[in-house]
Amino acid sequence: MGMHRTYSDADLAAAVRMSSSWRGVLRVLGLRATSSAAIRSIRSHADRLQLDSSHVTRGRTWTDGQLAAAVREENSWAAVADRLAILGGSAVPSIQRHAMRLELDTSHFETKLVSQRELAPDMANLAATGSMIAASWYSLCGLRVSWPLEPGRFDLLVSDVTGTRRVQVKTTTSKTDSGAWQVHVAGNGRYDTRVYSPDEIDDFFLIDGDLNFYIVPIEAMRALHTIRLSAYTKYRVRVGHGLGELGAFAS
Repeated sequence: MGMHRTYSDADLAAAVRMSSSWRGVLRVLGLRATSSAAIRSIRSHADRLQLDSSHVTRGRTWTDGQLAAAVREENSWAAVADRLAILGGSAVPSIQRHAMRLELDTSHFETKLVSQRELAPDMANLAATGSMIAASWYSLCGLRVSWPLEPGRFDLLVSDVTGTRRVQVKTTTSKTDSGAWQVHVAGNGRYDTRVYSPDEIDDFFLIDGDLNFYIVPIEAMRALHTIRLSAYTKYRVRVGHGLGELGAFAS
């Protein structure tokens, strides 16, 4: 189930023209500039309208022109990242996606095959992948999953014949001194500590460091900031065994 846009094509064109970042575009449109999904949505729509967004950096320190020059003159993605002074493990995938969107020619790049031995799941990535894991589990269970087009307090919309539920996904790799998994269930980030209400979401989808999955209705944890998952075992929908068992999400 999609969400209706609250802006027209003309509004988007004007916002892109006067903004230097995609978060700035969201602010001009009167939207909350806190969602990567919303940024992807307006970028995709701007592309469909063939709007000139070469000046929009999305908070980057480099422009489309600088990326194009780096890709043209270097012979590897690592060299492009170094030239643009991009740091972090997501640097190369980020510029690869952007170069693909710009249809830049990378046929001259040196290629290096990555063997399976070089790929290893890491629980440090659990927070970044939680929503995708939850969406996959719901989909494997035969439910329809949608992603919000604009910023909101829920991560997923999950639908079946009985209706649609708003789902907030939370992950944890943290344990108490007694060894119980604990998860922070309030807010959307470091500076947002508001508890969720039934007006905003219907369920939490919780994933712990053993890859146990829990679906907990909002009524079961109203006004709570942090919970111990040992108290919510009746809501567990999958018993996990950590990274040793990644084959199936539904048990």
